[in-house]
Amino acid sequence: MKRELKSYLAGWLALYLAAVCLPFLLAGCASDSAAPWPVDGETTSVTLRMSVAGAVGTRTDGTEDEYATLENRINTLRVLVVTDGNKIAVNHKLTPEELAAQTVTIENVPVGKVTFCVLANEAALGKDYDTEEFELVDVPGRTSKKALLEDPDRTYFPKRFSEVNIDKGLPMSWIVRDYEVKSGSPTGTPGEPLEAQLVRCVAKLNISMNNDLDSEINIKAVNFGTFFGDRLYLFGEQSLDVPGSTAYEAKSYPYETEADYIKIPAYGEKMLVCYIYPSYAWLPEMTDSPYTIGFATLAKGTYPQKAFIAEGALKSIARNTQVNIRATLSVDARLILKYEVVDWGKKEITVPPFNKPVCYSKL
Repeated sequence: MKRELKSYLAGWLALYLAAVCLPFLLAGCASDSAAPWPVDGETTSVTLRMSVAGAVGTRTDGTEDEYATLENRINTLRVLVVTDGNKIAVNHKLTPEELAAQTVTIENVPVGKVTFCVLANEAALGKDYDTEEFELVDVPGRTSKKALLEDPDRTYFPKRFSEVNIDKGLPMSWIVRDYEVKSGSPTGTPGEPLEAQLVRCVAKLNISMNNDLDSEINIKAVNFGTFFGDRLYLFGEQSLDVPGSTAYEAKSYPYETEADYIKIPAYGEKMLVCYIYPSYAWLPEMTDSPYTIGFATLAKGTYPQKAFIAEGALKSIARNTQVNIRATLSVDARLILKYEVVDWGKKEITVPPFNKPVCYSKL
């Protein structure tokens, strides 16, 4: 009888402890993925100073001011330090005070070779690395691992300017590998600040739609070719850094009602801005360029898609670049295209010197 009672009490106690402790154990497991890896050996402090590549000052024109505010805005900033063994030694999200100062001193950085990763506006990609694991994946043909973001439903990009949440902004990043962290002085004073120049993870299509007719054009849809990707590496490390597994699809922006049509007055112009993942859609085995654009109008017919990146030219769109596309809609549904690829924020489309009214809108 005593043996049976002891067995019963032991079983009941095990069930009770499991019920009480299991939620805490699970909570502990959930938080471990975002926690830094314990560092063995000597650590020191490193100071980083942040800037945005291609940032432009604001102008008196309201729309240009809105573009600059969105494209240069940093809402959140995270610094990750990765060891030689691909372990996260530091995961630090800047406080509002640190963010305002644009300079931060990172503590507990391992002495020796490390990789610094800085990521701005991670929420623009649906991420929160306070709670999510920062994963590094193997890349074919490379010895170093990379941070890959997959967006198969294209939830986060492409986006038109009007679709971007300014409180999330545009994703930006910076990386330096094999940075030699030296031991601090006896007083622990950090050395010279490490300059972290952020670049935008996306590219910008800056489309100037020009009406060459003597009457208004109402655009019902803007149609693009098959060059919109579904993933990116968070940190670009070469001029064109696009995952080889990227899948591409076409994109159309329909304007369903007359109130939504893009109305371009006679001899006028409207601007459409779109942000996309870096794209390497024109593969060597392809004959025709996928980088095309076309328009459907209310009464002027359909302007069939035409390549804005033509044969023999650039066959990709890299991150933090601006593709200026000048589309002239002329008689008989004739579409004339010109384009240029420039550093983001360095140059705008040049409009010929005849008196065309330019109409800006949040398209």
